[in-house]
Amino acid sequence: MNEVANSQNVHLERVLGEYDQNVSGPTVVFTCGIHGNEPSGVKAFSNVLDRLEEVKPAISGRLIGLSGNITALVEGERFIDEDLNRIWTQERINRLNDDTRVHELSVEELEQKYMWHRLSKVFKMTNGPIYVIDLHTTSSESQPFLSINDTLRNRHFAMKFPLPAILGIEEHLEGTILNYMNQLGHIAVGVEAGSHEDPASVKNHEAAIWLALFYAGAISSTSIPNSHLFYEQLAKGTMNDRKVFEVRHRFKLAVDTAFIMNPGYTNFQKIHKNEFLAVHNYEEVRAKESGRIFMPLYQKLGNDGFFIIREIRLFWLKVSEYLRRLKLEKALPYLPGVSRHKGLDHELIINLRIARWYVIEFFHLLGFRRKEKKGKKLILIKRKYDVQGPELMQLMI
Repeated sequence: MNEVANSQNVHLERVLGEYDQNVSGPTVVFTCGIHGNEPSGVKAFSNVLDRLEEVKPAISGRLIGLSGNITALVEGERFIDEDLNRIWTQERINRLNDDTRVHELSVEELEQKYMWHRLSKVFKMTNGPIYVIDLHTTSSESQPFLSINDTLRNRHFAMKFPLPAILGIEEHLEGTILNYMNQLGHIAVGVEAGSHEDPASVKNHEAAIWLALFYAGAISSTSIPNSHLFYEQLAKGTMNDRKVFEVRHRFKLAVDTAFIMNPGYTNFQKIHKNEFLAVHNYEEVRAKESGRIFMPLYQKLGNDGFFIIREIRLFWLKVSEYLRRLKLEKALPYLPGVSRHKGLDHELIINLRIARWYVIEFFHLLGFRRKEKKGKKLILIKRKYDVQGPELMQLMI
């Protein structure tokens, strides 16, 4: 596969563009079109880059945009062989370097190989903080929102935007690009701008790109005429809603199963326990608990039928931050039924026979999220770069 795909008047390069004036500062990377039926991010980045070249504002650091699944973008399909946003694990990355199996790689593995080649170069060229913003749209009608892994650094950045944020999706989805970027120590945020077909999604992505540059400290808002309109563009779609939600349940689909979501559901719509939501393999699917529907599946490809989310009150977010800054998690292995996994401070084994009184929400407060369950044992993991980034932690050593 070449770095460029060209079909049906579609011409995409891996690097959509860069803006850099050789001044030290943050590196802000936008990944666009990870799913081929979501071209909004590609269009929005190109529009922003054109505006930057026209106005030529001063920039600290560097801006770069990367195409994701070029082959699928040309075809207008979510993916060709497998979901590109489910293969970002260290094991899969390591496989890309095995030259003996290059002819065995799927279309998405080849796309990932070229993406990772570019990303690695970008990361090696910077000494400042790195922000990775992944641009998406949804198959259902939706207001714009952010998706983040639960670190304080991600939270602080995300809550600058006039958008609701979703925490905890990493417990349910393996191999997302945001998850891998977080593991490397970068601030990583997903921007869902609206539905695939809504023309407003491009405008929302443009606004999110500008705000990300401002909030990362790369560009001053005063250097762009009418920059206040970007904030207003996002705020009007959400009524300046900055609520934070966590994922409570995922209805996972196996390969080649029949799934039909009941029509009319939109993101964040309230649902009630036992509400009839969908049909899966000719059987009714009902809500396991009350909450809000999230990402209902209205497209033919994908293995997430829907999620159920619940609002987290501001009080608990503040309590969570306070406890994490106190590093209270260091005391957890002294609790009955709790021990370190493989001797690591950031991984815990919970013996559910003994520690049955510790609800999962307690560990969430301290930044631990579910990794896997083995019988009566639950393995939880906390992100290494929750409070501080790798560059600051290095200075403290």
